[in-house]
Amino acid sequence: MSGKTLFLDLDVVIVDNIDAFFMTKGDFLIAHDKKNPTKIEGNSSVFRFEIGQYPQILSHFEKNSEQVKSEVRHEQAYLSREIHKLGKLEYWQDAWVPSFKYRCCPSWIKSWFKAPFIPQGAKVIIFHGLPNPPEAIKGISGKWYRHIQPSPWIVKHWKE
Repeated sequence: MSGKTLFLDLDVVIVDNIDAFFMTKGDFLIAHDKKNPTKIEGNSSVFRFEIGQYPQILSHFEKNSEQVKSEVRHEQAYLSREIHKLGKLEYWQDAWVPSFKYRCCPSWIKSWFKAPFIPQGAKVIIFHGLPNPPEAIKGISGKWYRHIQPSPWIVKHWKE
């Protein structure tokens, strides 16, 4: 196998044409973790790479998995760190890959009166943590302190 590969988590929702993810220049592109914008860490819900381009990253992890696990929280932190060391870490346009929790859901009090929406320019909605798409469709946030309205538009775009 060879060529550009677009990795998509199973709990993302494609809401627009994704051709641009293949046409954007760059060796390794990933969604930037907007919860921690000052960190280099990417969100691996949507990333693109060239098959076979970075075998040393997997090899290093296989040989040093316990050490790596003690240094980083999860695989996306490791992947971001290693690609960044190579000077190849680039991010998708923020508008293309919004977080459902942080960009689609109205903020605190507004969430009681407004339903989640698809932000302008979005191509793939990222779900991290709770809720996942099935809960978001029903308006179940998964957190007692976070209210969300039902999001029936997800049904149109997402299939289990």
